[in-house]
Amino acid sequence: MNLSNEDRLLLYCAQTGSSEDTLDKVRDIVSRPLNWEEVFKSALWYGIAPLLYSNLKNMQESPFIPERVMDKLKLAYYSNVARNMCVYAELNLILKALCEKDIGVIVLKGAALAKTVYGDIGLRPMGDIDLLVKKEDLPHTEKTMTKLGYRFQGDMPREWYRENHQHISFLHPEKNIPVEIHWHIARKGHPSRIRILDTDIIKGWWEGAKTIDFSGRKAPILCPGDLIVHLSLHFLKHRFISQNELFSSKGALIQLCDILQTLKYYRDEIDWVRLKCGAEKYGIDSPIFTTLFIVKEIMGGNDDVFRNALCRFAPVSSDRELIRLIKKKILMRDDAHTIVPNTLIQSRVAHTFLEKAKILLNGIFPNREIISGKYLVPLSSKRIYLYYVIHPCRLLLKYKNLMWNIPRIKEETVLKRWMSNKD
Repeated sequence: MNLSNEDRLLLYCAQTGSSEDTLDKVRDIVSRPLNWEEVFKSALWYGIAPLLYSNLKNMQESPFIPERVMDKLKLAYYSNVARNMCVYAELNLILKALCEKDIGVIVLKGAALAKTVYGDIGLRPMGDIDLLVKKEDLPHTEKTMTKLGYRFQGDMPREWYRENHQHISFLHPEKNIPVEIHWHIARKGHPSRIRILDTDIIKGWWEGAKTIDFSGRKAPILCPGDLIVHLSLHFLKHRFISQNELFSSKGALIQLCDILQTLKYYRDEIDWVRLKCGAEKYGIDSPIFTTLFIVKEIMGGNDDVFRNALCRFAPVSSDRELIRLIKKKILMRDDAHTIVPNTLIQSRVAHTFLEKAKILLNGIFPNREIISGKYLVPLSSKRIYLYYVIHPCRLLLKYKNLMWNIPRIKEETVLKRWMSNKD
């Protein structure tokens, strides 16, 4: 990868327990002229500002690191510590309430990772609390959250989310800590084409879960192998963020760091045979290989960490192309680059004029179900027809600058083909 010194610094610092060789590389980079304001903005964008502070704090006497930047990074770290302490206090209250109702729960993502693989709750930002419950426990879980003062968050009825989504969101009116109650890990129709509809994979997660202590209250987290699967799929799902926006880099490095830290922390505990068999059974071996290879290529790390991981999976040519493009785009902030709509990509790869025209017209004037889901208008409402005027206008305003940048779309066709193959 042809990286700037700023990007190299971010990558070297996006992990814990760096080797002395890596620290030497960091010292070399910080001794060079850098755009420190961009470094700080990018660290926030990718979710690694606390990690950057942790790796640079022992070098803060260096004359090359501006004091104002270190002050901002220090503030980001300690602000994250304070917030995460509140998150864990709230998590304990929720776990206690669910336990009293005999509702089983698995703690997911940030709350589980900060307590284990990071070893410092200030290093892993947490935007919300993610919990997994069994679907049959969902009604009792919702009632428990309501009794705790939480309110359902959503523009559609709860029944719509139960049918078309994998989680329901709650927010307390006096607390800024969103809570997502999951019962599955993938929703129908997601643009990444990762659709795991078989409930057996979740059943296996419950059977393999391990219990850890959350500041005095014990709760299950995913076993190491299932954690790798979840983090890998979660990474790819977040790269493909909506039907009209194909690739996003926001938060990408902290998600890759999650996987790298998990691989290092549980290196002797991951059951790779079980992981591979499960991945093949549910048809997710290709996404898992793709993500693990990206972690190795982007984040680096000891080859021993990846040897058992990558030797288990057989890549195909589409995996390699997807990896190449993600590597190219992962350090491109979305706020500085146009994201390409799927409809335009599809039209570029169509063979005939009629096919191109049909694809474009379907994108500009989609069916009523798509309009209903996108604009949260009930199918039975007459207002839905108003959005057949609003939707084309919004597309024109959003992508007017893209018309002068069509050549870039050729690269995006690889992403589209890969996603289509996942159907």
